[in-house]
Amino acid sequence: MEAQIIKEQTFFLSSSSHERFFVKSYMPATERPKAILQIIHGMAEHHGRYHEIGQFLAEHGYGVFINDHPGHGQTAGSIDRLGYFSCNRGWEIMLENTRALYTYVRKNQSDIPLFIMGHSMGSILARHFIAVYPVYIQGLILSGSSETPNNLLKLSHTFIRLQKLFLGAQKKSRWFNRFFYQNFNRHFKPRPTLFEWISSDRAEADQYVADPYCGFDCSIAFYHNLFRGISEMKKAHHNLKYRKTLPLLIMGGQDDPVGNFGKDAMKIHREFYKQHFQNLKVKIFHGRHEMLHETDKEKVFAYLLKWMEDHLHTR
Repeated sequence: MEAQIIKEQTFFLSSSSHERFFVKSYMPATERPKAILQIIHGMAEHHGRYHEIGQFLAEHGYGVFINDHPGHGQTAGSIDRLGYFSCNRGWEIMLENTRALYTYVRKNQSDIPLFIMGHSMGSILARHFIAVYPVYIQGLILSGSSETPNNLLKLSHTFIRLQKLFLGAQKKSRWFNRFFYQNFNRHFKPRPTLFEWISSDRAEADQYVADPYCGFDCSIAFYHNLFRGISEMKKAHHNLKYRKTLPLLIMGGQDDPVGNFGKDAMKIHREFYKQHFQNLKVKIFHGRHEMLHETDKEKVFAYLLKWMEDHLHTR
């Protein structure tokens, strides 16, 4: 199929919290899109990391929308604001921004199927989003997700609350950042950077390191909200009231330490299976955490495209 001409736009939206956030869209320029993919990005990255997949899908007739979270990318506004979060409502603001973008897309493309894809932290947001908001989506894609054991989650939350008490919410938690990154990185040699776990493609890993909007230190308030958000998502999923025919794709990298080398994808599959979801698919790709930036990323792009094509009319 001949690639379509695409149209890219950037703009700001406001959520119910009156928080302005940055959005980028990719659309076929001359034809009505077959469907829309709303992407929810992960921690310490930004919309620009999804430029290639956005262009690829738009060239194949799909629209793509992605927003930058608070303290990330163009929503942060400047590099010195990266990693800072609302002390008490940071997680809720991310959910509200996700809903505001969903509502915007639905208002302007009301009769077009809408898929949601969340990567890493974004996959946790995506799971929480469908649990707490009465939305209708055509399918859900969870990429690079993880299942944090409850005991580790409680311990982490306790530790970050102590840091918040003694250091203040807006202090950068350099210790937590190094703990996470070094824990992920220890599985790979050589380790010229803290981010070998991102991709096995040397050029892609170096590009991540060179990007000032990636891999930054996050504040204590950010981690406080993250651990609380994971806990709230888990509670909401104990009795998930969503249609059981929802197509759900769970993607992981076989060498991704964030997702426990593909094992967490299977755990997430079991969680949805226990709740009687009927249309589940697990796909473990070669590579590390960023499957869209791996040596065989073209295969990942093609797989995503075909999966959405196959579920355009599923009810």
